[in-house]
Formats: sequence, C-alpha cells, structure tokens
Amino acid sequence: MDDRADSMQSAQQPPYDVGALSGETSTVSLLLGWGVGLIVLGGLISFILHYGDITIFIATLKAADPLWLAVALVSQAATYACAASIWATVMAKAGFRRRALDLLGLAVVELFANQAIPTGGLSGSIIVVRGLLHRSIPSAIAVTALLIAALSYYAAYLLMAIVAFILLWYSGELSDAWLSLSVAFAGVVILIAGVLLLITRSRGRFIPKPILDWHPAKRLADVLKSVRRDLIGDGVILAQTIALQAAIFLLDAVTLWLTLRSIGMDIEPTKAFVSFILASVVATLSPLPLGLGSFEGTCVGVLHLLGVQAEAALAATLIFRGFTFWLPMLPGLWLIRRETRAA
Repeated sequence: MDDRADSMQSAQQPPYDVGALSGETSTVSLLLGWGVGLIVLGGLISFILHYGDITIFIATLKAADPLWLAVALVSQAATYACAASIWATVMAKAGFRRRALDLLGLAVVELFANQAIPTGGLSGSIIVVRGLLHRSIPSAIAVTALLIAALSYYAAYLLMAIVAFILLWYSGELSDAWLSLSVAFAGVVILIAGVLLLITRSRGRFIPKPILDWHPAKRLADVLKSVRRDLIGDGVILAQTIALQAAIFLLDAVTLWLTLRSIGMDIEPTKAFVSFILASVVATLSPLPLGLGSFEGTCVGVLHLLGVQAEAALAATLIFRGFTFWLPMLPGLWLIRRETRAA
C-alpha cells in the first residue's frame, strides 16, 4: 500500500488526545519551571541595573517611539503568517488547500501552548494537529505538515546560526567560548534533526521500546506509520518551508532592530540579527525553561558587546520579549479555548 493509501486509513481519527497528554504534565513542575525562569530573569535585570543607571533605563523605556513599536508589532504579526503558510504549503501539495489566514490563529495557539506548557514543543504541535483535523485535514496530512515544519525549522535555524557566527567572526568578536558554543549548537541541532528524520522515514520503527511504554509516545508511533513520505522527501516543499522558517527568524531580528530604533538606538540591522540569533542559541542550549533569563541576558550582553549601552540594550530586549513572548499570551488563551471547544 502506497503513502497516499496509507494516509486515508486514519483520515479523521485524532492521533492523540490533548487532554490526556496535558494531564501527563505535572502542574507542580510547570509552575516550578516558570518560577525558576522568572527568578533568573528578575535577578538578571537587578544585576544589570546594579551596575547601570536605573534612571537612564526608565527614561529610555518611557521615551520609546510608538510609531516604531507599531511597525515592530506588524513585523511580529508577520511571523505568524509565515508559520501558517508553512502548513498551508504542505497541505496544498497534498491536495488540501486552506487559506493561510484561516490557519493564523493556530500559529498563535501553538506558541501559547508551547509557552504555557513547555514540553519541548509537543503540546503546541498536538493542539495544531487537532486544529487541522477540525478543519477537515486528514490526520496523516496534519502530522506530515507538522513534521515538515519541524525539519525545516531546524534546517533554517542552523543556517541562520551559521550566518550569525560568521558575522560575529567578521566583527572580530568571535571568542573561543562563542566558537565552542557554535560547535555544540550545530551538534545538537543536527542530532535532533537527524533523529527526527530517521524516525519519520522509518515510520517510528526505531523508537526504543521503553519510550513506547509511554502511552502518548505509542500513539505518536502509530500515527507515524501513515506519514506521507513522498511529501517529506519533496525537495521543493522543503526549500519553500525552509525559506519561510528563515523568514520567521529574520522577522524576529527585524522586530528587535525596530525596538532598538524605538528607543533611539540607530544600529546596523546585522547587529540586531546577530544578537537575536546568538541569544536564541544560548536559550536553546540552556536548561532554563522557555529560555527565561538566558535569552535576555545573552541578548543584552551581545548588544552591549556590539556597542549598545547596557541600559538601552536591556530596555530594547524587554520590549522585544514583550512582543514575542508575553503579548501572544492574551489572544492565545482565548484562541486555545476556542480550538479545544471546537475539537
């Protein structure tokens, strides 16, 4: 039986139960993770302001230009359109055309779920699959779209990180520590992407049995058997989705640059790009949940290294995190309730 026939066997059967998986996540551990992250973030802000001038920091925040902030908000909104376009691209290739606008809410839901329930991105992916099923997308196509999105994400992330480290080297600031970090990051990303690709291509046959004893993992392995391998191996789709993922990284960097402009910092866009990507790399490798504290600290440090005053770097980073991290929480809460009710 070919991939297309396989995908019809489970056309409308949800591959996992959102509530069941969420129940597997300890509320205490989630609250503990958030608490640790917020404590680290608070300590970081206190540390920077201890050596800086709090009056300059507050004055910088108050002086933020609303026009630049509005443009930053538009830039950030465009990242969700790109995320929705990734799923739409895969589904269109499979013969299921859906408007990216109709999928925009799911992009917000995915981010919200991954932040509210940090399970390595699994919680958001599950809700997205349920949302696609509600939109009459077969489960095999929905999961295939999520897997291609994940593979293209790691490919684009690695590409952006290589560019950032090259720019840091070109600026003369690439120390041995940063070089070691780049090697570690490349190894982690290649390992994750390789394992994901192996599991996908093998349709879950190489998932270790002890892991399959965990019920959600077993259900995931079951649905992997119907993944459309013809779509996974389509070079055109991979190129398109990698380009869209790269656009998300670039738009995030543009958002950071716009927040810097809003407080009067006229720096080169490449410096904002390097700061954002390196902060993301550190947050990815950090054990802290959601990168709280590690992202902000690295972003401020790299911006300061590249010539931005510490107080201004902190102000811009906190505004940026407000746009990318905290602001989506408000619509995300409403949208996730709508999606779960619809499912």
